[in-house]
Amino acid sequence: MYENLKGKRLLFLGGIRILCDAVKMAKAMGIYTIVTDYLPDSPAKKIADASYMVSTTDVDAVVELCKREKVDGVFTAFIDSMLPYARQICDRLGLPFYASEEQIRLSLDKSFFKETCMKYGVPVPADYTAEIQAKGIADADVCYPVIVKPIDSSGGRGVTICANQEELEKAYEYAMSISPGKHVLVEEYAEGVEVTATYTMKDGVYSLSGFKDKLKSYDHPNITSQMDILIFPSCHMERYLETVDSHVKDMLSGIHAVDGTIFLQGIATEQKILFFECGYRPNGACDYRHFSRINGINFMEMMIAHALTGRMEGYELSQDNPRFPSYILNLNVYSHGGVIGKLDGIERVKEIPNVELAEYMHDVGETIIENNTLQQRVFRAVISDRSIAAIQNTIRLIQEHVSVLDTEGNSMLYLPFDVERLNQYPDLG
Repeated sequence: MYENLKGKRLLFLGGIRILCDAVKMAKAMGIYTIVTDYLPDSPAKKIADASYMVSTTDVDAVVELCKREKVDGVFTAFIDSMLPYARQICDRLGLPFYASEEQIRLSLDKSFFKETCMKYGVPVPADYTAEIQAKGIADADVCYPVIVKPIDSSGGRGVTICANQEELEKAYEYAMSISPGKHVLVEEYAEGVEVTATYTMKDGVYSLSGFKDKLKSYDHPNITSQMDILIFPSCHMERYLETVDSHVKDMLSGIHAVDGTIFLQGIATEQKILFFECGYRPNGACDYRHFSRINGINFMEMMIAHALTGRMEGYELSQDNPRFPSYILNLNVYSHGGVIGKLDGIERVKEIPNVELAEYMHDVGETIIENNTLQQRVFRAVISDRSIAAIQNTIRLIQEHVSVLDTEGNSMLYLPFDVERLNQYPDLG
């Protein structure tokens, strides 16, 4: 299918573990892969055809590397902060890049994202930021609970839920310390189920590839970004398609989106669905794997092709369908802080029939920092089944087998997920 790409040379910005799948995919497409960053032991460097110790943020040095290596395209994914550098490098070299500066800003600036949503009728939470900036926290008319987050951060860093003024004051100061640009957002904390809408974009046409629910961990009271379960299809999807989907597509058209992928993160309450941020890139859950298995369309392959040709080649959007015939569920397992001394159980998990993927996200000897972010995820599994009872039983087995011990032999894991929380989902088919 990608005969025209064989022998082309693609540079990956960053060698993080999650990018390894894209590097392997590019190699399977016949592409010569190069990885660069400033770390000597980046996982993706170990599997690429070539690697270099050039920082991805040193635009001049990366441009020279590309010229020297006769690079045909530049690719990055999963990290918002890498997008502007990739855009600059491609502009300097006259290479294609799927996202414009304005589109990238949607990922980097949560306030800009909300403003853009409101312009096109995409519902968002109430915002208290301007009033706090004008009057101060003590005098602002704030309706609690609220959520505080750095405008220009991602991965859950600096995010806090606040029930009163004292908590807000502490959280505001903390978020300000995390924000590179010293900008903080304070908005309504809507109670409900977190949801994510993921779109594949090709030639200015937008297709909803998947809509999922995200059930957060209950290990401690202030969790904001650590989700135990990600499940397709969402039990709120039909409501989303009826009330919000057309507005999102109007927004994408308004910002002149053409190619690539975007995911929007929000909350489904009993009354409405609200969105609070987006990523103009593939998300860290690697949802393209699910879409490929279910519908036979792989936007990661399409984006790799785009980096080399300027076109989303390989698949047609007519193959896309968010109404999956079976559930696809990501089970995430998180760890408290400490040094990993032993990992066990993954081989037994891989033997479970409806487990499609099982992998540890960290290695023995790595230090886990307790910071309420995705960096504390130590294990994930992908489960596929039409039966919720079967999925619940598989989760129980996984939680029996997976073990993460610190150097003293103590378990580092969060509280296990309560499978009864899945009872609201009907069997499919």
